[in-house]
Amino acid sequence: MNKVSRRTVLALAAGGLASTGLAYAAMRSFSDLDMVRATLERYLGSLTITDDHLRAFMLEFRKRNPWDFPTEKLADASTLFERLRLADLARPLLPGDPARRLERFERLLLADFHLLTDYAWRKGPDDPITYSGSQHCVNPFANFESV
Repeated sequence: MNKVSRRTVLALAAGGLASTGLAYAAMRSFSDLDMVRATLERYLGSLTITDDHLRAFMLEFRKRNPWDFPTEKLADASTLFERLRLADLARPLLPGDPARRLERFERLLLADFHLLTDYAWRKGPDDPITYSGSQHCVNPFANFESV
């Protein structure tokens, strides 16, 4: 039978503590903008949108849905798992309420992203995405003069 030395145990404990500290520091450094970008890139792939346009979109989304934005801890954890590409493994481990809250946030975020930006109207995937703002009617065929 192999014996584990005291040095090995101390090295493993120090490594675990350092990893926990680094993960916590990484989580605390994420902003809401990071979470929005990570969520959109999860479903839509790499996006060519400037931080200013994304920030304007995020502020409008938060104004329209203030109660649907995830809590700070859930947002930080979700962003970290998205960045590490572990979201598919971590999602099933979430308890019921946070999982539903995160799913609702993602659905509303994607819907508003399509409505408030020109993502769907671009000519190609390399064209920059711009925030177009809140519009009352997004139907391009609407004719208000004949009413």
